[in-house]
Amino acid sequence: MDWWKEKFINRRDYMLDHLDDLTMTSEETLLVMLIDFFNQYQIPVTHSLLASKMKKNNEEIDELLSNLSAKGYVEITFHDGKIIFEIDGVFKGEKDKAISFNDSLFDLFESEFGRPLSQMEFQRLAEWLNIYDQKMIGYALREALTYEHLSFDYIERILIEWKKRGLTSDEYEEGKR
Repeated sequence: MDWWKEKFINRRDYMLDHLDDLTMTSEETLLVMLIDFFNQYQIPVTHSLLASKMKKNNEEIDELLSNLSAKGYVEITFHDGKIIFEIDGVFKGEKDKAISFNDSLFDLFESEFGRPLSQMEFQRLAEWLNIYDQKMIGYALREALTYEHLSFDYIERILIEWKKRGLTSDEYEEGKR
């Protein structure tokens, strides 16, 4: 299952916390949050409902949805006779940006920790690289960020557990956590 679909994740809190990372206007953000709210409470999403809540006309809502769709944040599909508004792109885009394996793993950790790593942390990370696949270390960092437990001890516990279970980066990417 995708991390943003877990029951304990508050998607709207996540969006508010990452506003500076998302390329949405305030109106687009409000629209995405309304869609998320309606989806959570299984309220059928319609243009007229969105227009009413946002005090806009249907054409303005259509333009906002078109912009969000072009950015990859909103997808509108037809399933079982219903129109479905999905906002998974808001989270997929962030996930893809969060872990870039083109960057140095050390730079990635410093970026996510928001500070330079200590000499001990550098050594610990270097030791992990001798034991674990670089992608798995990046994925463990992602898990720690998701659960807001940003510490080397927590990340190491994740890595140890995954190694014990024999989880590979390919299996992780397929969602077999």
